Amino acid sequence: MIKLRHILHPFKSATSLYRRAETSIYRSLSDRAVSKIPRRDITRCWCGGSLKPLAINPQYGVCLECGCYVNLRPPTPESLKGFYSLENYWRLRQKVMGVPPIEKRAEVYRADGRLEYWLELIRRYGPSSGSVVEVGCAPGILLSELTRSGYRCVGVEADASVADWIRQNAKVEVREGIFPGVQLPPCDLLLAFDVAEHTPEPLAFWKGIADALAPDGVAIVQTPVERRDYADPFKTRRDFFDGVEHLYLYTDMSIRRLTQLANLELVALEDAIGTLGQVCVLGKRADAPAGQTVAQNRQTNG
Repeated sequence: MIKLRHILHPFKSATSLYRRAETSIYRSLSDRAVSKIPRRDITRCWCGGSLKPLAINPQYGVCLECGCYVNLRPPTPESLKGFYSLENYWRLRQKVMGVPPIEKRAEVYRADGRLEYWLELIRRYGPSSGSVVEVGCAPGILLSELTRSGYRCVGVEADASVADWIRQNAKVEVREGIFPGVQLPPCDLLLAFDVAEHTPEPLAFWKGIADALAPDGVAIVQTPVERRDYADPFKTRRDFFDGVEHLYLYTDMSIRRLTQLANLELVALEDAIGTLGQVCVLGKRADAPAGQTVAQNRQTNG
């Protein structure tokens, strides 16, 4: 039956049909690409703990030791570069997920407040000058802002096509590779927003942070961390359990264990704005006086 709104608004109806057809085509292409990704089977957590089934999502297990939520059939580490390419991930997959592609991300980050929130985190916890490394720096807007403020900045992206796009559009230095397997200069501040959940080796990631930080350096890591209800996690963000991108979803217990094993200090663990996840602030102790923490040094030095 032809509905009245189709007669009254033929252009709007045609546009809606076109968008649905377009989304269907992109979804089919994305599903086909995802189906071809090589996978591996995971039977233990990063910490070596045994896994039990996760009731709300059979694609994940729960570590009996640290509580971490573990993707049981993640993409192989070798396939990650291709998956996170400019066309496959930042354009095709984003369109299917209903979020803006890389070309629109900078304006979104400004509009929804996350860019200002990240800058405020840096003002609160980071150094007022020095060298910065951002792991997973697309679309480059944060590094651009920090460069204008006088920081020396280097970004990291998994795929060459994304790194090239950021160099051309954000005018910042970007190095290609999967962190921590990237040659980087020592930095005073390391940033990783929405990246740690994608890493195939959490402990290597945390130890990579420690290796990259200069003495008394600080890292700010934003990632999903369940801090309240381990049995029914991430109620407001079930999409965290997507089965493809997110390889590990953390608990406060697993974050503390990772931080300890990497010889870092957990300066702060707090909820991010909105439903972005949580923020872990990590400090590297080197020349701090006995009994004085990196956090105390920050407060003392303003």
